[in-house]
Amino acid sequence: MYEFLSFEESLERKKIRGRVLKTLEFNKIRDSVTAKARTSYGRELCEDMAPCCDLDYVSKELSCVKQAMDHIMRFGMLPLGGMRDLRQSLVYAKADGTLTCGQLLEVASFLRASDEIRRSLTKARSAGSPMVDETEPDICSYIDELQTCDSLLEKIETSILGQDEVSDKASKELSSIRRERKNIAGGIRSLLDRVISSHADMLQESIVTLREGRYCIPVKSDFNGRIDGIVHGASSSGQTLFIEPMSVVEANNKIAELNFAEQAEIQRILKNFTKEVVAIGNLIENNISLASRLDYVFAKGKYGVENHSFCAGLNTEGRIDLKGARHPLIPKDSVVPVDISVGDGYDALIVTGPNTGGKTVSLKTCGLLVLMTMSGLAIPADSGSEVCVFDRVLADIGDEQSIEESLSTFSSHMSNIVFILKNIRGRSLVLLDELGSGTDPAEGAALAISIIEELRRKNCVVMSTTHYRELKGYAETTEGVMNASCEFDTETLAPTYKLITGRPGSSNAFVISRKLGLAKHILDNAKARMTTDELHYEELLAKAEEESKRAQSLAEENDRLNIELKAEKQRLEEENAKLKQSKTKILNELRSEQKRLLKEKEQEISEELRELRRRSRDMEKAEREKELDKIRRKLRAGVEDLGEDDDEAVESVALSGEPVKEVIKGECYYVPSLGQTGIAESDLSKSGSVNIVCGSMKIAVKKNQLMMPTKAQRDEFMRTRNGKLASKAKTVSVKDNTGDISKARFNAASSTKAELMLIGLTTAEAESKLYRYLEDCVLAGIKEARIVHGKGTGALRSCVQDILIKDDRVESYRAGAQGEGDAGVTIVKFR
Repeated sequence: MYEFLSFEESLERKKIRGRVLKTLEFNKIRDSVTAKARTSYGRELCEDMAPCCDLDYVSKELSCVKQAMDHIMRFGMLPLGGMRDLRQSLVYAKADGTLTCGQLLEVASFLRASDEIRRSLTKARSAGSPMVDETEPDICSYIDELQTCDSLLEKIETSILGQDEVSDKASKELSSIRRERKNIAGGIRSLLDRVISSHADMLQESIVTLREGRYCIPVKSDFNGRIDGIVHGASSSGQTLFIEPMSVVEANNKIAELNFAEQAEIQRILKNFTKEVVAIGNLIENNISLASRLDYVFAKGKYGVENHSFCAGLNTEGRIDLKGARHPLIPKDSVVPVDISVGDGYDALIVTGPNTGGKTVSLKTCGLLVLMTMSGLAIPADSGSEVCVFDRVLADIGDEQSIEESLSTFSSHMSNIVFILKNIRGRSLVLLDELGSGTDPAEGAALAISIIEELRRKNCVVMSTTHYRELKGYAETTEGVMNASCEFDTETLAPTYKLITGRPGSSNAFVISRKLGLAKHILDNAKARMTTDELHYEELLAKAEEESKRAQSLAEENDRLNIELKAEKQRLEEENAKLKQSKTKILNELRSEQKRLLKEKEQEISEELRELRRRSRDMEKAEREKELDKIRRKLRAGVEDLGEDDDEAVESVALSGEPVKEVIKGECYYVPSLGQTGIAESDLSKSGSVNIVCGSMKIAVKKNQLMMPTKAQRDEFMRTRNGKLASKAKTVSVKDNTGDISKARFNAASSTKAELMLIGLTTAEAESKLYRYLEDCVLAGIKEARIVHGKGTGALRSCVQDILIKDDRVESYRAGAQGEGDAGVTIVKFR
């Protein structure tokens, strides 16, 4: 018979479970990702995360995670904190239960969070090019499917003030009941105040107290029976009786009836809200599904961003190419990146080297990063890394010997290998640590080679560590098998943890023993027991390792010098380009300045010639000659200005520094006694003085106290004058901005309400929202506002009061009175 499976069931069968996840410590990665989820249903998805053998599923997961990482780096995390778990509440409501105030507030928080997530996408879309939809299509599609119910959200926020408090605004009937109860309570207090004043000597205290919901007065036990009423209890000492005077019994009964009516009305209100929640049950369930998916993806994205990870490329041909791979569980400041390549040209990698050299870490790094990729996680490796989506990942790492089960080290390894051989499916990755160890070396080596051959025959990609010389030789002589070694520094006796592909490693047993102080005659005796070929082989390996280190050091030095050379070349080219650009700019500015000066001189001379022609009819010949001479000298001075490039030539222009022969209104003159340059405000007076305006100062000086200014003095005066004019213009432009302030005040007044809802927010979210609201209230001219924070733990109330007490714009604040929300509300008055 055929077995029909749903998509979820089929996908579950393609997931890798079992002890390989524990062996490679994948469960620790899963726990780290789970800790970054912000909702309970997102954490459930993270806790169920497992590697999958489906290429399409893995490809889509990595695409979503890459989009989430990009969104986090550009805009931060999605606001998922308010997405409360409503699944149990929804089931209870559908079973005809009535939701409590607290549960309805969770519904409101859920709906508000859904709206905020949609708003965050709108904000991201308006942040600029490229559009978010183009770079994050999957995330955008999830967020666009979120739905909101603004009408229900507004009603809940208006009606529910706290975990056990319903607002007077919830219904007219509730408001009427509470108002009537308040009036009756006021009447009772008035009656009891009269009783207290007339029987003060009989009372323990002149106060009104409540006992079992009824207003009473504390009477001394000695006066029992002196006041007509009902005894509702006594103090622990028996000295005080709590008596309800008969004059208020009927009123207390009425209050009791109103209390019952109030509770009935509250239950009716909560029941109506519950029906509305059930009506949007499908919307809530859909949002829960989308939010759980978003939380799951963003938890994986945040893990990737924090670990500087990249999404690897995928294939199904068995290729693993990890560049700069880092084990994610080793601290970032101590982990050494390694390059691991297998499956391209060779399907088996034999890793050799000394103990504690990093062989097992390299093996685990390869396996763990493959499992992470198949789980849709970004991996701590450089960009350009590639991973195969295997059908199985199997590993035998570590010593699992058991005295209880009579398993030795060798037996434990063999049991694992037998299990691996039986569970190979399709293209599998097999990781073997110290293959063939724990038994006779010759037999162990032969057995190890045979096992590798069998795994290769079954189309597996194999990575194995060993100390056996036979396996090194097997890798050198067998096509499709490659040697690799973990580098070891024999000078410091410390591993470098670098994996070098293509070269077998030496165990360095003799070198390490000699460095540690083992006697020379013992080492000589050990070497004498080895064959000449064995000694020669070890010497060749050691020599090849040294030559490889030297070549690598030279290559690194060459790369460093090339980088420095390129940087220096680029610096010189940039400096040369800047010099050329600066030279061109200076020449252009000089030409422009010369043209401007020539044009000014031409205009000035033309104007004076026109003025001279106009006045020539009334002037004597001598005066005309004098004016023409003046113009000729100015023209000559202008030509000399344009012909000289240095400042000294400009300073020596004719007429500069000469005494003034005639004062002309509006002309510029230098006053040596003050060291100031100014403009003549008038012509020469009969007394021989003239008014000179120097900045904000006006002075009267004689003609013989004036000099013609030099070019530098004239230019300095004009710069100072133009600067003051520009300053005045700026002042005018600042004043003109009052229209923008009025516009901002109008916008705030039209959009700001006198009530702020903070229930369901974290203290950080509430703080940010309250600051903006206070600013809007001041702009809008609101004198009194109502801030709803609920009772709860008191954290939000403390946060609100801390902000208000420090704000100079706040005149006073107080807790809400009965009917206003009590301690769940703070009333603010502005100055």
